[in-house]
Amino acid sequence: MTSQALPEPHKYPVNHIWHADWSISATARWVAKARRVTGGWQIYAIEPVGMLNQFLGALADHGHKDALWLGLDMPVGFADYWYDGANIQNFKSILKNGLTGSLEYFSTVCEHPDQITYHRPFYPRSSGPKGSVKRDHLVKALGLSRFDDLHRRCERATNDRAAACPSFWTLGANQVGKGMLHGLEHLIIPGTRLGFNIWPFDGDLAACCQRPGVTLMETYPGEVYGWLGISELTKSNQKSRAKAVEFLIDYAARNAVEITPAVMADCKSGFGPDQGKDDAFDALVGVLGLIQIADGKRPEYLPDEPGIREREGWIMGLDPADIRTPKP
Repeated sequence: MTSQALPEPHKYPVNHIWHADWSISATARWVAKARRVTGGWQIYAIEPVGMLNQFLGALADHGHKDALWLGLDMPVGFADYWYDGANIQNFKSILKNGLTGSLEYFSTVCEHPDQITYHRPFYPRSSGPKGSVKRDHLVKALGLSRFDDLHRRCERATNDRAAACPSFWTLGANQVGKGMLHGLEHLIIPGTRLGFNIWPFDGDLAACCQRPGVTLMETYPGEVYGWLGISELTKSNQKSRAKAVEFLIDYAARNAVEITPAVMADCKSGFGPDQGKDDAFDALVGVLGLIQIADGKRPEYLPDEPGIREREGWIMGLDPADIRTPKP
């Protein structure tokens, strides 16, 4: 069963919404920040995440008196099969205990196939000589049948996009595993110790918003493009981003979202040609998507299944009905 009923507008008492495009590279970590104002929202900053301790401190400061959501463009959770193979109960046990004990080498990416185990599942460290690194190395080492078996349910292909790259495979332009490890070690585990909620492992949005505090949640800007009506985009191209931003500016105006002049100037340029500016674009997309959720214009679509709520996690706002059934 899936929670698909739309909440009433402003049902969630969240006053700040941030969205960060996360990466192992500091130049690719950008955050868009919005706050609730009379009659709607104001996007007042799109900037580098900066020093991680200061970023965590800023989140905690807001959380003392207000509800704040931080959307993260990175996986938060692992495929259900992995927990049994690693003898780990659920995701919250990782957050509680950290990467210790049997997970001491969890974040050390494997260089050779014979290093792959359930307690060290990320592979490969680098591409190596041509033909020396194969997806099948990872599949066989984990006792799976095919590469698609590495995916969490929410990472599978949908009616509108291809399957995401599974976290344990750390090769290629769309790999996310190394960024996930960085976020887990430097943001999610420390955030848990500061009292942050991790959605959906600490409950659905209604539960996470019962009192002031910070809630971290997984997002996927590529999923949000369709919510906002972006149909054609080459994200790495500044002119294409600038055209999409024109549409987003109009969308914001029609949906009671003010963009401050300083942010607007950067938006209209398509976020410039500098390294990381496509990540700034995705931060903007992500924060607009979360505002949709907060305003009751889209459900969180969280399946009511223990394997997802306790182990795999979910992508905020992803409709399970859109996920394609894997071929046998």
